[in-house]
Amino acid sequence: MEDLERRGLAPDYSRRRKPASDPEPGQDDDAITVNEWFARWWPGIDLSLKGRNNYAYIFRAHVLPEWGHWALRDIKSSDVNAWEQRMIAAGYSRSGVAQSARTRLTTLLGDAVIEGLIDSNAALRQRHRGRRSGAGTAGRGQEKRALSPFQALTTAERMGVMSGRDDEFIFGMTVAWCALRDGEAFGLQRPDVRLGRIRLDWQLLEEDGEFYRLHPKDDSNRDIDIPPFLQELLNRQIAAHPDQRCACKPKTIPDQEEQPCQGGQPYIFLGEKGAHPRRSNFSRRVFYPAMDGWYPSGKGKRRAGAPVLVEVESSWPGVPVPAWPKAVKDEPWEPQLVRGYQRRPLGLGVNVASSKADLVAFAVTQGLPERLARQMTREQILARFIRPVAPDASVATWLPIEKGLTLHELGRHTHSTWLMDLSCPLQLRDDRMGHASPDMRGMRERYSHVTPESRAWLRAELERVKDAALARRAWFGPHSPVAALDEMLAPFRDGLRKPIAPYEARGEVLEFPTFRAG
Repeated sequence: MEDLERRGLAPDYSRRRKPASDPEPGQDDDAITVNEWFARWWPGIDLSLKGRNNYAYIFRAHVLPEWGHWALRDIKSSDVNAWEQRMIAAGYSRSGVAQSARTRLTTLLGDAVIEGLIDSNAALRQRHRGRRSGAGTAGRGQEKRALSPFQALTTAERMGVMSGRDDEFIFGMTVAWCALRDGEAFGLQRPDVRLGRIRLDWQLLEEDGEFYRLHPKDDSNRDIDIPPFLQELLNRQIAAHPDQRCACKPKTIPDQEEQPCQGGQPYIFLGEKGAHPRRSNFSRRVFYPAMDGWYPSGKGKRRAGAPVLVEVESSWPGVPVPAWPKAVKDEPWEPQLVRGYQRRPLGLGVNVASSKADLVAFAVTQGLPERLARQMTREQILARFIRPVAPDASVATWLPIEKGLTLHELGRHTHSTWLMDLSCPLQLRDDRMGHASPDMRGMRERYSHVTPESRAWLRAELERVKDAALARRAWFGPHSPVAALDEMLAPFRDGLRKPIAPYEARGEVLEFPTFRAG
């Protein structure tokens, strides 16, 4: 700073506050409120669509209702600290909403300092103040989790079981073995899958009920090498839906740079009716029950509502049957046939609320002659095809694989952990994950390159990881209700490969226990 002053280049800090004697006509900077400053500040913010919506929500729901009527000069650090503690006491996460709201206020006031409207940023968190334990200690942040390859394979299988299609099984395997974010996986199109490689240039982002095709997070465009088994699965998926295109309707949103999907695009993973899977609905119907072993309690909530029940006489991990309510201590209980959104068993495409015509069409697909199907009543079709649970059927519940784990952790955290276990070189790992690690900056980044030989090595290692996971899965049974996985298990049925018991030498369970019928 002294050197800059000698050379006449030091910043002029006197510009922080405009002279009180020379205010603009009709404008008193000392009396500017947070609402007024936000109205001037917001149009100049350059953010992505998702970032802009996140910012807008935090300001609208938390910052402006509390501080909007305050003058900028009247905000004190003690007031901001008390506000943050009130949010935490109200039940908001310390490292979630409370921290995010304070950060947004800090950004807003920081730009007011640069503008010269106030002298200091009252929301800026002072270092070495307050609690030192909990999330954020030592820069670690909230702890994330990862699955073993066997657990990832089992999760994908359960996803296929819950939907009744191969699509969700292949989707889960692609996410786990390619380190994909969910938006990147849903955004895959047929031209993106090449021989032994996925070219990732886009993601499908859902915002305000619309789907947008945008560049991946942090511009992490990349090539992802895929092992042979995954290439076969993706080929199978593409061959099963050769003409599949999204059913989006063309729409233009005025005064917005990003525009929704205009429809007709050859996406690989779509819903049963050609629509893009909505993240909340997909999680509630498919992913959460597969991961937790419980159906969520309601829309937008992951609290356990009812256990996933399966017939244990079918091939492992069982075929879901209509859920029962969970038992409550000291209260009478008896099983019920159908409750809540579990009225759609197995993703059959029909349920107890379907029309007679749809039920007849479904009965015909199950082998019943059309003439006989038309003669049956709705209740007769439901009893025969939709509620096929015998009164004496043996049922069991799924245990959680890793309770509370998210789809993002299945892809990103899980795969990154596998790469660490494989001692994958940092340059190859960053290339695959779309990262820029601090350890690879500078000279290491400039003089280290990913070679075809290293890519071939990683493909072979990921194939080996799948083989080991498949052998552990075969120990529970040589068949699967998911057709694609059932074909992968064929070598174990033919005696060409032997299963591996998922136990350590000292007898402790490595993964999670199971119940074998019979």
